[in-house]
Amino acid sequence: MRVFLDKKYLFIIILFISCDQAPENNTLELKETNKFIEAVYEVPIQLNEDFISIHNLDDWNEFKRLEYYILVLANSITGYLENDHTYLTETLNSLSNWASDISKSEYKLYNERPEIKGRFKLLNIQIQKTKLNIENWTKEKGLEELNKIFVFYNYSIKTIKSILDDIVIN
Repeated sequence: MRVFLDKKYLFIIILFISCDQAPENNTLELKETNKFIEAVYEVPIQLNEDFISIHNLDDWNEFKRLEYYILVLANSITGYLENDHTYLTETLNSLSNWASDISKSEYKLYNERPEIKGRFKLLNIQIQKTKLNIENWTKEKGLEELNKIFVFYNYSIKTIKSILDDIVIN
């Protein structure tokens, strides 16, 4: 019995127990960090140059800036997946500012059509939500929320296009 109580054997037993558990935990962590994420998201719609000039949308500066940063965000998705949320911080901040500025727009079409205002407000809410929470999300969740920005943006563009096409027909 003295043999089992010897400090050497006690040390070996503790060492054996602690070494037995460590590899499993490290293996699980490695599997999670090496996981491949496919960048699947809706591509932002761009209006045709002829359509923009016919309807004088090039006079709507807030919209042009918002469109520019939406396209920058779309081009930054791969960098976000390869790095972390800080890769998108500046783009999301700029996009957030321009989405807020569009709500103060004096552009006639925006002020006369509540459906366009509503679409851009939803887009602004999604941008703010993503900007504030992206650091707490996994890459999959972040990509899902970034995709919602593109979906809301595309809804806004389709609404503008539909309204302006309807005005031309009538």
